[in-house]
Amino acid sequence: MGIRVLLCHERPLVRAGLRTVLDREPDVEVVGDFADGDAAATSVPVTQPAVIVGDVRGLGYGAGPLADAAREHGTAVLVLAEQGNMDCAQLALQSGATGFLLDSDPPEQIAYGVRAVAAGHALLSPEVTSRFITEFAKARRRNAPDLRALLTPRELEVLRLLAQGISVPKIAERLFVAEVTVRSHVHHILRKLGLARSFQAVALAYYAGLVDPVSTEVDTPDELLNNRGMAFNC
Repeated sequence: MGIRVLLCHERPLVRAGLRTVLDREPDVEVVGDFADGDAAATSVPVTQPAVIVGDVRGLGYGAGPLADAAREHGTAVLVLAEQGNMDCAQLALQSGATGFLLDSDPPEQIAYGVRAVAAGHALLSPEVTSRFITEFAKARRRNAPDLRALLTPRELEVLRLLAQGISVPKIAERLFVAEVTVRSHVHHILRKLGLARSFQAVALAYYAGLVDPVSTEVDTPDELLNNRGMAFNC
């Protein structure tokens, strides 16, 4: 069986386009599409999707019936927003969405995003990632913490590798430790820095000069090398 996907978007043409894109994928199965969140939420217990792809209105900005149903059934949520509606990205992510893409992103990004969030990763559109990093850096500019004083040498090493786009399994291989050890380091990093998400720590690492953007390497799946977004798997 493929990844079961439920679509919810107020625009019929967008839903049709999403279905067309996803129907081409052999490992993805669209189990329903709806125009409003109420109807989509009612179908969740029946269709049992692994991923919900919806616009911010249908999801209720993280507080509507569909978002509630997703949380109740442990369903990953991939938000698809209009180009001019990026301000809701942070709210959607804070409310439980695990991915955020723009309708201006390439169609193949949707299929990649579905696979990413279904696998438990968080995914941001390249444009959203850039904006988050810029805004987060500005917010921290006056009171940026001294990462070298707050984190252990091993935690700094893990953060550097994470900020370079290297996956947790690959970090574990490089450091000759178990994946659970790397995830534990990431958890401690977030706790010490007072952060909730890995991408916030990555943004802070760039701003603090812990990583050189010019020399950043990407040790993630081939799809990420084609500007398909930044995925965080912890």
